[in-house]
Amino acid sequence: MHCTSASLLKINLLSSSSRASALPPSFLLPAFIQTSPFSSNPSHNARKDHNRNRGVSALRHTGIGKNQRLSVRVSALPQPVLSPARRSAVEVDPDHGLWAFFPKERTRLSTPEELNMRGRGWTIQELRAKDWDDLHKLWWTCVKERNRIATGEVERKRLGGRFGMYGEFEAGERLKEVKGTMSGVRFVLTERWYAWENARVQGMEDEEVDLYADVEMGERAYVPSEEREDAFSLGSEDDARSDRTRSLPPPAVSRSSRDVRV
Repeated sequence: MHCTSASLLKINLLSSSSRASALPPSFLLPAFIQTSPFSSNPSHNARKDHNRNRGVSALRHTGIGKNQRLSVRVSALPQPVLSPARRSAVEVDPDHGLWAFFPKERTRLSTPEELNMRGRGWTIQELRAKDWDDLHKLWWTCVKERNRIATGEVERKRLGGRFGMYGEFEAGERLKEVKGTMSGVRFVLTERWYAWENARVQGMEDEEVDLYADVEMGERAYVPSEEREDAFSLGSEDDARSDRTRSLPPPAVSRSSRDVRV
């Protein structure tokens, strides 16, 4: 005989007539109402969305149905041109900016002889004589050179495999000179910045320097103390003269004989 927990609970409660007045706890009440077994798994209902493409997947290798047709036929698909001789030539601008990231001969890789044809890097003494525009151009020239060296290194590893190709040592020596030049440019710019900052601090403490002067409007940023004293003395003399004329009494007004009353 199949018995559930609900039936056993009902039998025990009915058999004890002496305890008829005592009601079961509230948390046992769902046991009297529940008729279906408890399950946390969702019900698997079939999806009926009338989608004809349901189940068509290239990853799961499921094809189309018998009554389904595609809008593209196999005969109309374009065929790739495998022969290089039959391919159309691609027009490339000879003055394109990306050519600057390739060797001068516009080849894929530079030979070890071409990489070894280099000079030394710029020294700090030589870079100190350059202005801002020259340092800016030299910096970005070094950036492009590092890009070319890094691109050639990746291409050599791709073509040579684990054994590599010739030119790695020459490229490394060339890269050292480029990095040395870039380090010198940074040193010179840092040196100039500290010199400018020290001059600015001293100018703020100097009375002869006016950092807020508008040079374009003709104002002088540096006025020596002698000129300041001369201008101050001239200004004081002019003020004194004006004060003397003001302190004199007004001239007496001469009265005519007609105005005199007897």
